[in-house]
Amino acid sequence: MFRIDEYIDKLIILLKDAFGERLMYIGLQGSYLRNEETENSDIDIMAVIDNLSVEDLKTYQKALVPIGNFDKSCGFICGKADLEHWNPLEICHLLNTTKDYYGELKKLVPTYTIEDERNYVKLSLNNLYHEICHRYIHADREYNVIKLPITCKSVFFIMQHLYYLGSGNFIPTKRELLECVQDEDKLVLELSISLQDHTDYDFDRAFLALFNWCQNALLRLYNQNGGE
Repeated sequence: MFRIDEYIDKLIILLKDAFGERLMYIGLQGSYLRNEETENSDIDIMAVIDNLSVEDLKTYQKALVPIGNFDKSCGFICGKADLEHWNPLEICHLLNTTKDYYGELKKLVPTYTIEDERNYVKLSLNNLYHEICHRYIHADREYNVIKLPITCKSVFFIMQHLYYLGSGNFIPTKRELLECVQDEDKLVLELSISLQDHTDYDFDRAFLALFNWCQNALLRLYNQNGGE
């Protein structure tokens, strides 16, 4: 039976041996952190290495092989200085969706403001809205039907931050977030979750719901910020 804690413990030992004091951080993200994993889920590891080089990427890759499940290994790696200079728009998300296993992430990232957080949500909504509209016009229906469930995965993350902006509480899992959101948010979150398990669905209904939600969420952000 696969145990994520054992996997990470083995990885840390291998990486400490490979990088020594240059290993600054190891954390867990994704479905395994949220206890929402399936047999096909990726193992999302965050790693920070001081003075990261291309050779270090090769070393990191080699360390992942002997602990198994290499085909599911995934995640985010960067240098210590790179992370210090990271876009502050992403820091709130990073801190709230990563569990420390080695080192403390909060000591490695730049500060962020509530305006950074608001702009992160705006940008995420902009990208989602643009993607679905562009594909609706420029791709055939069959391709749209295939891609929409994949695109909908981002709804959960956007809605986490929308709820955080409105309440000050960051809700970590889909199940818990469903209990907190209401009305259109709840409908669209339920839709996005249901689409992950079904390829046979009402595309027109799903697209219209997501299209309207993007528009309304952008308007909500605008109004929350006093019309700015």
